[in-house]
Amino acid sequence: MPDIWNLWVFFVPGYGAIWAAMLWANRKRGKPIEDPEFYKTSRGKACLTIGWIQLAALLLVSLFAPFNSGIPFWVGLPFYLLGIALNLAAMHSFARFAGGVNMAGVYRYSRNPMYVAGFFFLLGLCLMGWSTSVWSIAFLSLFILSIPYYHWTILLEEAFLEREYGDAFREYKNRTPRYAGVPKR
Repeated sequence: MPDIWNLWVFFVPGYGAIWAAMLWANRKRGKPIEDPEFYKTSRGKACLTIGWIQLAALLLVSLFAPFNSGIPFWVGLPFYLLGIALNLAAMHSFARFAGGVNMAGVYRYSRNPMYVAGFFFLLGLCLMGWSTSVWSIAFLSLFILSIPYYHWTILLEEAFLEREYGDAFREYKNRTPRYAGVPKR
């Protein structure tokens, strides 16, 4: 039986805030942030399916993974909050953006700030729930397995965006780091 104070207490509201922001951004701009054409491809469908399975597995494990009330919690909390804040900043940038290649806001410093945010969010949760319990180790394992999945998805999305937007995306790609950093001039 899940304990009321397990990791899900942070996982659910964090993802809830991120998804609410995405819905808000989609509504404000009148179209989805994620390009529906990508998810019609077989690789896009595979990314979506694996992503949903990963999310469901993380949610399930978070029901049983205890959170740590000691130092690991306080070390992880800033990463968790950074993940949420960075995701909200990315959504805000998209809400103000009509279409094409988004190079504004946090997208000046990262071509994939939502994935970087997801990494920090999950890293924070792993630290906040750090223990030797089988559930904490399972959550950490799912996080580690998500890293190559995120990278694979990013490579597929970027290839799609390059086909979709051509030179505009290539210019953006040459100037802006894939994950994070200072843009080239």
